[in-house]
Amino acid sequence: MLRYLLKRLLALIPVLLGVAFLIFTMMYFTPGDPAAMVLGDQASEEQLNEWRAARDLDKPFLEQFGKYIWGIVSQGDFGISYKTGKNVTSALLERFPTTFVLAIATCVIAMVLGVLLGILAANHQGTWIDSVLRVFGMAGVSMPIFWLGLLMILWFAVDLKWFPVSGWYGPKYLVLPALTMGLTFTASLMRTTRSSMLDCIRQDYVITARAKGQKERVITYHHVFRNALIPIITAAGSAFGIALCGAVITEQVFSIPGLGNLMVNAITTRDYPLVRGSVLLLAVSFSLVNLLVDLLYACVDPRIKAQFAGKSLKKKKAREEATHE
Repeated sequence: MLRYLLKRLLALIPVLLGVAFLIFTMMYFTPGDPAAMVLGDQASEEQLNEWRAARDLDKPFLEQFGKYIWGIVSQGDFGISYKTGKNVTSALLERFPTTFVLAIATCVIAMVLGVLLGILAANHQGTWIDSVLRVFGMAGVSMPIFWLGLLMILWFAVDLKWFPVSGWYGPKYLVLPALTMGLTFTASLMRTTRSSMLDCIRQDYVITARAKGQKERVITYHHVFRNALIPIITAAGSAFGIALCGAVITEQVFSIPGLGNLMVNAITTRDYPLVRGSVLLLAVSFSLVNLLVDLLYACVDPRIKAQFAGKSLKKKKAREEATHE
């Protein structure tokens, strides 16, 4: 297992380098002049050139990219914001926890509701309950997040006055944004759970358990649900990664000072170091979530864990045979 973990961590390096190269290239060839955006139209050509030279913008593309990567690897430095003059790393660390908390709350709502509704739909396949839940799943997947967010604000904040309209000043401000994204991911996770449960319900071991007189509750949670967990974990991990990256829209609707809001403002002002740092941080987070999902597979499914153990035993036997020879 440790060897597998190290391999996956090493495999992240070329992925992140590729992401860094792509985002750096896109920012480099994007039309517009950051110097003119920051200094304004009244700045002279000499001032513009001096500003560009101070930030190495007058250097060739490969030299700029090399310095950028070396700064990240050697010092964890993502550069200095063009707009505020502050360190990008500090700005990211200040905003990322807000987005992370929002993503966690979103996934908790989606996993609890999605899994329970998926089990309910699978156990009542072909009935009116299943039909209603399938319509809910289709509506939830098709509904735009910004539209659902505006409805939440109108209903629960403006009309009922249960929750604040926008901002981020306490637990109450988390409810509406988390519900907005959580309900969207609930529909997707419910559909995945239902499909996975139906695949397992038709297996021979379920028919055998029923023939032995097992209670339906035991069959559902002990035999069916445990064997249906792999696709559910995959969907939940994807939902968390998408919630981190997709919080951009939700943070804009609810005026949440998170990473998504920061990235949108940075794009608007052509603050390239801030945009690059935000994208790289999201790429690292998404990659680590996928790694965690792969490790959970081994914890949930003994067959996958046995594969890791089998590979290590084979290598150990091969080393012993080579030693004896």
